[in-house]
Amino acid sequence: MSMLTIHSPEIVETDEGVKLQSTFEMDGSSDILWYEVENKYRDYLTVERVDAFVVGLFLLAFKKGYDIQVLGSISERLYYTLNMHLLPLTAEVRGYTPIKIHCDNLVADPLTNAGGVGTGLSCGVDTFTTICSHLAGECPNDYKISHFTFYNVGSNGTLGGANARSLFKKRVNLVKPCADELGIDLITVDSNISEILHMGFYETHSYRNISATLALQKLFHVYYYSSAYSLKYFELKPGSPGHYDVFNMSMLSTENLSFFSTNPYETRVEKTRVVSQYKPAEKYLNVCIVDGVNCGGCEKCVRTLFTIEVLGKLKEFSSIFNLDNYYKRRDKYIAKILAYRDSDDYMQEIYEEMVKLNFKTPVYSKLAANYLKMRRIVWR
Repeated sequence: MSMLTIHSPEIVETDEGVKLQSTFEMDGSSDILWYEVENKYRDYLTVERVDAFVVGLFLLAFKKGYDIQVLGSISERLYYTLNMHLLPLTAEVRGYTPIKIHCDNLVADPLTNAGGVGTGLSCGVDTFTTICSHLAGECPNDYKISHFTFYNVGSNGTLGGANARSLFKKRVNLVKPCADELGIDLITVDSNISEILHMGFYETHSYRNISATLALQKLFHVYYYSSAYSLKYFELKPGSPGHYDVFNMSMLSTENLSFFSTNPYETRVEKTRVVSQYKPAEKYLNVCIVDGVNCGGCEKCVRTLFTIEVLGKLKEFSSIFNLDNYYKRRDKYIAKILAYRDSDDYMQEIYEEMVKLNFKTPVYSKLAANYLKMRRIVWR
């Protein structure tokens, strides 16, 4: 069988900071996957393990139908969980030819670790829910967040490149004031993984983000990956690893670093309720899919704003969203909820909250919903 061969990582200085990079080979050619951080985090880059690169590249190996040959050391736990659990499951769920990882140097001894606890800081609903439950209250001290991260691994542009990197830097500037106010360091990681994979971000996001975190195993001993879906929607969906992230996080953990899918028991509406009562979110909540400025009119802005309105908290968030754009689309969105809730989990959650709180539905939305239902019947 043909192989995707991954070499031991190395650290390379750059104009922007320092890179952890690894050469990989397939089809007679070679390329380099890298993760770049500020120079002050140099000592935390995990040059001793190939873990980050195996997780970052295994879907590429699946796409090509190649086994993976590791010329270096891999964490024994990760080697076991990938070969015995995650890779067979991925092949089954996505319809790929099964592949294996081959490595002669399995290492079970933990690395020296700074004991950090990290989570991504997108300033979205999922992120703020994780922050609310892991900065205070009942969370044990060793599990309280000590570092925020912000990665350029696909959320700023699936295929990467200059535009994605520019948006990444813009978004860093948007979230940094939140980190500063909370008194927590923000670690940024740039990467070329998008240019390497050429795969959709939605179908690969869990593995991209975890690969970047594994590059910093000497910093983190715990990392929280904010769940996008409640466990009530757990499903092995071919194009959505987020639906089974509670499984993925266990399979991607190592002897050094434990991953957790946070708040998996809460629905989107329940998370939004928590966030709507968190004061910093009134200044920093950011859900926009356009360019990070809370346009008020994109799908995520409208969904979030309407949920907040149903919860009676819209006024508190009026200064950070374009409400003019929201009100132009609000009634049509309500109509969609009424018409399509039986086939959309998020809309069903919002509808149930509308009923529970006796939300007054506009007449236009009711009429438009009837039209949408009839049109759907006609086109079946």
